[in-house]
Amino acid sequence: MEFKLIKGDPLKLKSNVLVVAKFEEDSVSKTVKKVDEALKGTITRLVDEENFKGELGKLLNVNTIGKTGSDRVLVVGLGKKTDFTPSDLKKVGIAVAKKVKSFASNVNIAMDIEASKLNCQHLITGLILGTYDYNKYKSGNNENNKDTNYNFILSKLSHKDFESSVELGEGIGDATCFTRDLVNEPPDTMTPTKLAETAKKISEENGLECEIFNTVEIRERKMGGLYAVSKGSLQDPRFIHLTYKPKKKAKKTVAIVGKGITFDSGGLCIKPADYMKTMKMDMGGSAVVLGVMKAITLLKPSVNVHALISATENMTGGGAYKPDDVVTAMNGKTMEIVNTDAEGRVVLSDALSFAVELGVDEIVDLATLTGACLVALGTYTAGVMGNDQLVINRVLKAANTVGEKIWQLPMDDELRKDIESDVADVKNVGSRYGGAITAGMFLEHFVDNTPWAHIDIAGPTFIERGGEFYPKGATGFGVQTILQYLMER
Repeated sequence: MEFKLIKGDPLKLKSNVLVVAKFEEDSVSKTVKKVDEALKGTITRLVDEENFKGELGKLLNVNTIGKTGSDRVLVVGLGKKTDFTPSDLKKVGIAVAKKVKSFASNVNIAMDIEASKLNCQHLITGLILGTYDYNKYKSGNNENNKDTNYNFILSKLSHKDFESSVELGEGIGDATCFTRDLVNEPPDTMTPTKLAETAKKISEENGLECEIFNTVEIRERKMGGLYAVSKGSLQDPRFIHLTYKPKKKAKKTVAIVGKGITFDSGGLCIKPADYMKTMKMDMGGSAVVLGVMKAITLLKPSVNVHALISATENMTGGGAYKPDDVVTAMNGKTMEIVNTDAEGRVVLSDALSFAVELGVDEIVDLATLTGACLVALGTYTAGVMGNDQLVINRVLKAANTVGEKIWQLPMDDELRKDIESDVADVKNVGSRYGGAITAGMFLEHFVDNTPWAHIDIAGPTFIERGGEFYPKGATGFGVQTILQYLMER
């Protein structure tokens, strides 16, 4: 896939497809009007016949019958002009790429929108995301897809600004697709060791510092939560620590923490088969963290970033941790195990404690933590909570900027009694009510007074049926929010 900036008359330039755009309340844009005139009113007729209004990401496919330099014209909806944001262009790009990837090798884009670097960047990211397929294990993969080149007809954008847009758009798109690949990878290959090897490779490619702790080192550092959960698996656990430092001395240091359960059977509190079949996705938080670190040297945020991952399987072997066990986290706090299927918060206890020990200024963790959050907010929205409203607000602002849906959940003090333990400092589950919130309250025990936000990505990490703007399976949700968050620090 290549992206080029070209000049010329959209009606005369050769291509398989010419992409033009229409806002919902507008009759036609300048370019659409010119194309419609060349096609003797065909677009106007089809708009009426197919009731095409220009809703965001909706498409109208028009055969030019040789009347333009393009074989087809694709009119893409931009939605309502009053609601339009640059991040909407990612959805436009996704819709276009999904439509043309099976037949077009050369696509010209002439949309009547502001020719800005940011608009180009978002559109390019969308085109990359829309091309995504996870078919690694299918014979003859990709044979049905063309290698599509996209040519942007933008007279008011310099080549320098366009190349910058391409670099950033590709970097963010590739990082998101990389995260999708990690989550989609089968659990027999995406083990804790493989996850650590992937982190090591990212560090080597991007000049990052890298520490990886094996089982012995995990025990030496008294990471009791991670070690306890790992005991039921034949796969050894890993604790992963990557560090990014900008060239100029940073004034702030941020930790991003990811849950890395590479497969979750539920442990001795075993899941029913139907609930276990997609549990390769339970390392989604760690995949987001690695996706961010893959792109971080391209975006160059001005803060130090520590990326921390607790990686293990949660299995049912003879050494598995049990209900009624009391486990001690790295910071010395004790956890009563009530349900072994609430293991994510147990392994995160050590990663959060490690972040505090590093002396970071703020922490953001991401985890496919609770089914309760999925029930509360649905498939496409993550939940956020924490101990510092400023950090939460920055997360919400970043998510809104990039077009990812995150909703704040209340840390209601009346729920805290649900995780009070008679035998330890805290128990790992409460009642069935407010489960996403009490999970966040559990994590709060391990951040001390460090400003912190917890993002529960259980819903949008993996969508079995897919969606209009998401593929089936892993979505890469969270990568763009965290990158934006870091860039705004």
